Amino acid sequence: MNEQIRELAEQAGLGKERWNSTEQFNSFLAKFAQLIAQECSAFVYNYPEKYLTRNQAREISISMEEHFGIE
Repeated sequence: MNEQIRELAEQAGLGKERWNSTEQFNSFLAKFAQLIAQECSAFVYNYPEKYLTRNQAREISISMEEHFGIE
């Protein structure tokens, strides 16, 4: 597994507890998905020089956050 993905999974709670219910597992999945979406948004925002202007990167990053409901 990619180290960055492993770190995000651990931040979301992987390995910290056993899931005793579907609700606990779904909570982990929601947090994990949110962390991945945040990481993607940050990547676009922080590395635009090669492909995008700063304003384009900012707009894409904001759109991604809105699409995934990240506050």
